[in-house]
Amino acid sequence: MGALILSGGGSAEQNKKAHASFAEKLEQGKAVLYIPVAGDPERRPHEESFHYIKKCLKPHGISQLEMWTDFNGKSFVDLQRFAGVYISGGCSLKLRRLMYESGFDRVLLDFYKRGGVVFGQSAGAVVFGKALSGGKEALNLVENYRIVCHYKSEDESETTLITKNESFQILAMEDGGSVLVSDSGIKKISGGIYTFEKGKKNIIE
Repeated sequence: MGALILSGGGSAEQNKKAHASFAEKLEQGKAVLYIPVAGDPERRPHEESFHYIKKCLKPHGISQLEMWTDFNGKSFVDLQRFAGVYISGGCSLKLRRLMYESGFDRVLLDFYKRGGVVFGQSAGAVVFGKALSGGKEALNLVENYRIVCHYKSEDESETTLITKNESFQILAMEDGGSVLVSDSGIKKISGGIYTFEKGKKNIIE
């Protein structure tokens, strides 16, 4: 298996440790693939998002980036030339639909299972959980947890209640919260990270 880094969202400053962790795991000499398609290009053009991510990653030694806005026809051969994949935020349902319709979900899973490094931020993190809002199936790479991003303390009562009445677990990340998922489990990188199971909240240190 590869490495999966998930961020709950937030600013470039809040994600410094997560970006550093991503950079540390990348094979040198290869480019990073950036995927912005969860976002709304009417509100923020993909090129603008691409420019922003370049600025975020450059201090960590990542200078070669390529952007894809269309998954159709993409194969593992296309993906394997990259050191890693960075998927940014927006609408997780839209992202999951585009992956499913093009078959890119299977391509990405293959990349990860063969040792690829993947970074998911906000909606880009949510798709790696067990399910999306409304119960729609997701990629389920995080020990059967449903992923919640942009978590705030005022969400605790509702989140606790959901897991008390449902069978799934929740991994909740604040803005600036991030984790590393690997064969050895879930490890906190930065910020506020919590799990909810059977109506109980646990803090991940």
